[in-house]
Amino acid sequence: MHMRKTAKGICLALSLILLVNVAGLEVLAADSSVQQGADETGAVQGNDAKVLDDTDKGSADNTSDPAAGNTEDSGKDDEAQGDSSQPKDPASGENSTDPSEDGTPSEDNTDTDEGDTPSEEPKPEVTVGKVEGITAKLVNNQLKVTWNQVADAAKYRVDVLKYADGVQVSTHEAPGTEVLVNVAQGEKYYIEVRALKEGEDGTQVDLAVGKIPAILLAAPSVTAKPEETEIKFSWGAVAGAAQYEVTFNGKTEKVTATSYEAKNLAKGKAYSFSVKALCVFSEDGKDYPYESAVTTVNTSTKIEKPAKVDELTAIDGDKSAILTWTKAARAESYVIYRYNDSSKKWEVVKKDVTKLTYTDKKLKQGKKYKYRVAAENSGGVGAQSSTVTVSVKKTPDTVRSIGYKAVVKSRAPLFTSKKGTKRVKYLKAGTRVTTVDYGNRRYKIKLSDGKYYWLSKDRLRFTASIWTTKDYSTKTKQDFVNKKGYKSKTKYLIWVSQYTQRVVIYKGSKGKWKVVRSGQCATGTHKNMTPKRTMYLTYRKKGRYYRTQYESPIVYFTGGNAFHSRIKLYSGGYADATIGRPKSHGCVRLLQPEIDYIYKYCPRGTTVVSY
Repeated sequence: MHMRKTAKGICLALSLILLVNVAGLEVLAADSSVQQGADETGAVQGNDAKVLDDTDKGSADNTSDPAAGNTEDSGKDDEAQGDSSQPKDPASGENSTDPSEDGTPSEDNTDTDEGDTPSEEPKPEVTVGKVEGITAKLVNNQLKVTWNQVADAAKYRVDVLKYADGVQVSTHEAPGTEVLVNVAQGEKYYIEVRALKEGEDGTQVDLAVGKIPAILLAAPSVTAKPEETEIKFSWGAVAGAAQYEVTFNGKTEKVTATSYEAKNLAKGKAYSFSVKALCVFSEDGKDYPYESAVTTVNTSTKIEKPAKVDELTAIDGDKSAILTWTKAARAESYVIYRYNDSSKKWEVVKKDVTKLTYTDKKLKQGKKYKYRVAAENSGGVGAQSSTVTVSVKKTPDTVRSIGYKAVVKSRAPLFTSKKGTKRVKYLKAGTRVTTVDYGNRRYKIKLSDGKYYWLSKDRLRFTASIWTTKDYSTKTKQDFVNKKGYKSKTKYLIWVSQYTQRVVIYKGSKGKWKVVRSGQCATGTHKNMTPKRTMYLTYRKKGRYYRTQYESPIVYFTGGNAFHSRIKLYSGGYADATIGRPKSHGCVRLLQPEIDYIYKYCPRGTTVVSY
């Protein structure tokens, strides 16, 4: 039994050798068929022998049993190959390695060793397509990457790569055809988009790939320097930008510089300027343009500064200083300055004053204050006016009439009362006096001996007015007209306080008058005095007009004098804005709110008390 198994193994090895030789003979037969002439058969067989030697050598190397390498067997194979171009059937020839008793191969016979592996078939090459339509645009300081949809793609992967060396910066997955990526401003990148599908082994396979260069440009930071007829715009260089697109006054152009000058502009006009950074990549015959967000600057050209304020005047009020001045050329508003004795500096009291007067309130009685005024417009603040000083006095306790400094024109008799007839004394011509009261066309004076006398108005030559800007209290104003028993034909009454340079408007009836308005006025000077007596409103008109100036509105009272506005210029402003001190030729000059009130509400016949 053991011997039989050994014999079968030897037969199997010999069968393998025979199969290799048969294959070699088939090759030799094919080669010999293309040879011409029977005489060349020996040469062909010689070549075949060389091939067979190589084949036998390889077969011997692959045989594990030494018996398979017997030299007699090798010789017989050579003779068989030389006799015929077709190999003998191993099952029927004497070269059969393991015939069975009935002439058929054993069931244990096999064509290959168990250690041999079948060869793998080559995999077909996969063609990767191209992702088309890739773009990267600025959106909220990020790049929005979009691309065309790829058929059969399960998802997409977007890789951000450094432009210089292709090092990956970030990766993003997207189910659709867009994604937002964060990148550094001014840095150059490649944006690579991959369309993916699932392979047979479950891995992600590239279906299509595309790549574009990209950059995120920062918006330029712009500064503007306007002048009267030109504006210079400038901005810092934007990293990665090749040029800039600027738009000004409806015109757009591209520049490489980081500044832009607009010239020949209108003074004081508003203009808008915008700029954005630009960059273009040129690769593979294509241009990839990029731009930053737009920066817009709105500014105006300057206008010439206002002229210096002239004719600044100041009077003291009730714990206040009342300033007035004339209109300055090109002025839009005014700035009020007051000198600080402690810091030794001029300080701003009030800005954006649009009227030609200002009252600085809550001042200390008995103290002096210094003021200046300057005009302002969009071009800046003009030169400050000259300095005026105000001495704030106490409010008068008793009501009195305006006083005057005067000189006795001729020898004048003196009386003890305004209606007295007995002459008690005489003053010689040239005597200087100061009046303290008025009535019945006589003035009350105080002499050096401390006694008071009255003398006729006609005996005096007046040289100056004596007045104050201290206002009476509301109670004093109401007590004055009510205790005096003044009455009116209308429900209004007007008191012109020449001493305090105030006009007071009442509403009510005799003994029940209530103050409804009170404001500054300017009465007549010592040369052109406003009448001092009780009068009545007569008629009114919209204005009194002259060649270059006018007053509006006007309300007349007895004697031909009138209430009216300050003297206005047709060109704007005032020819004379003085208020709060004797200045007129006998009329009573008012601020606009008071004259408008009298014109609108106080009818003809309203009582006017001038005192």
